[in-house]
Amino acid sequence: MSESYRDFFHTGPNTLAGRFLRMFWQPVYVAETLKPGQALPVKIMSEEFTLYRGESGTPYLVSFRCAHRGAQLSTGWVEGDSIRCMYHGWKYDGDGQCVEQPGEEKFFATKVKISSYPIKEYYGLLFVYLGEGMPPSMRKFPDFEKPGLISVGPPEVWPCNYFNRVDNACDIGHVTFTHSETLKRRFNQPEYFTVPALSAEETEYGIRTAVMRPGKPANYFHFHMPNINQAPPSGRVETGMREAQDLRAHRLFWRVPIDDDHCVSYVVSWLPLTGAAAREFEEKRQSLRATLSVSPNELGEQVLKGKLRIKDVDQNLSQYYFFWLEDYVVQVGQGAIPDRANDRLGRMDVGVILLRKIWERELRSLAEGSPLKEWKSPEKPLVESE
Repeated sequence: MSESYRDFFHTGPNTLAGRFLRMFWQPVYVAETLKPGQALPVKIMSEEFTLYRGESGTPYLVSFRCAHRGAQLSTGWVEGDSIRCMYHGWKYDGDGQCVEQPGEEKFFATKVKISSYPIKEYYGLLFVYLGEGMPPSMRKFPDFEKPGLISVGPPEVWPCNYFNRVDNACDIGHVTFTHSETLKRRFNQPEYFTVPALSAEETEYGIRTAVMRPGKPANYFHFHMPNINQAPPSGRVETGMREAQDLRAHRLFWRVPIDDDHCVSYVVSWLPLTGAAAREFEEKRQSLRATLSVSPNELGEQVLKGKLRIKDVDQNLSQYYFFWLEDYVVQVGQGAIPDRANDRLGRMDVGVILLRKIWERELRSLAEGSPLKEWKSPEKPLVESE
């Protein structure tokens, strides 16, 4: 049984890790891309659902299929704040209650209801709660609550297990090597290519990892349980290497399973921009994203196949996408679901070791019916307090 406590990788509804992740709000879509009257299928943790936005602008998440004969509900159409099935016209409101069945007695519809799920818009994303009982309060991130620009990055859909990405969040030792090309292009300073000393400690929200170099103040990375990475302020912006010299972006990453072999990362940035400067940045970001000729995933696949070397990638690729490419190569390159029994962890893996111990502890408590740790939002900005 103890082995199941270490199975962080399978997240279907009947798995321990899946039950654990469902106890938290999880992002499922970028809010601005779901238009009023639009319905579409979404998949999260190996379950399929129907996501739609009513004509009023309110988003809803309901069952994937119509209760009548199993047609895919997203192929129908939105009417007001309800959705009508394409097959025989059965209509459901946002709570999943069937409200109309053409050709049937009126009382029949009152007996039919499909599942519906709590959904909220937050930081430009649509979050859903798929667990049992009342949903918890939405997590807060004080570093992102101050005046400035909240910018939502492109979802990163990768062909690997979500825990490849979660594991990497506390593996700060990889930066010197994995991101060496980005560091050369931006800094080219010897201090960035030395192996640092690392430490990791459990906090009320998750894990704080410290990076220490001689003569420099410690640099901190924060991981919010169960699957949120908060990176320290950096110049990783989509708009280019030149802007990276001037802008310092705070960034949150939610690593979410699509199924056991695929995941999506939702990225939210806070930048110290307001008014016209914020609008100009967003316009440039959207313009450059639209003209990106080759995606970081495609470049990563070329590297993994031996057809391209990272150092030969276009010099104009932004630091944001260069980090994406470098991480893709090392994380997807591990395989969809790596056999972690083969890992050989050492001193540089202090954050990874702590992360896995916490996850195992929480899954054990869940399986045994014992109280789980109540993870809290930080009381004040993490960056300003350090």
